[in-house]
Amino acid sequence: MNVMAIYAILSDIHNKTSHLETMLAYLAGRQVDVYLQLGDLGPRPLHPLDSLPTRHVFGNWEVSQLHKFPPERQPEVAAWPAQLTGSGWIASHASPVFPPECTDLAATRRYMAQHRPRWMQLFPSLLHDEKAIWAAFAELDVQKRRVAFHGHTHVQAVQQLDADNVYHRLKGPIIPLAPDALTLVGVGSAGVPRDGNALRCVLFDDESWAIELVGVQK
Repeated sequence: MNVMAIYAILSDIHNKTSHLETMLAYLAGRQVDVYLQLGDLGPRPLHPLDSLPTRHVFGNWEVSQLHKFPPERQPEVAAWPAQLTGSGWIASHASPVFPPECTDLAATRRYMAQHRPRWMQLFPSLLHDEKAIWAAFAELDVQKRRVAFHGHTHVQAVQQLDADNVYHRLKGPIIPLAPDALTLVGVGSAGVPRDGNALRCVLFDDESWAIELVGVQK
């Protein structure tokens, strides 16, 4: 039996611990069962998340900067997965399309050393790269999932592909996720937002299948 939960989904802290603490102080007043951290965290903000029920994925920052984490935490971070999944959803740093051998951060570092792909091949922008957007929708369809959560763009944006095969941007703050549509949810940045001064995250209720676009002033 699936246990319903409310997820707080954050990304792209980029070592801005005080910004993360501002967001966590706000979320402490909301019902949150699980925190999902979608990469580009940085070493300093690890501690505020340690006491919370947090699941991590890695971002491109962790791939290139693993050595900047405390030595005692590096094995833990190296084991962060590329993706998290639940009933009907997937969460990753950028696109849900990812090489199957890149199961965790350590495997991805080996993959990059061997194949030397361009960074934007592994971590495309689901805001600006039209080909990557369509590929992400196709991956959702293949996996029979309704929604993909991502960071990387530092912009909070919801793009939905409807039954007529047309995708469009949706506005919040509360957005029901239609059962007959595929949705890409850019959760924004809780550290270095590029869509105004507010720190961004998303609340996802997997019982009502609705998301809330959250903005908290620094």
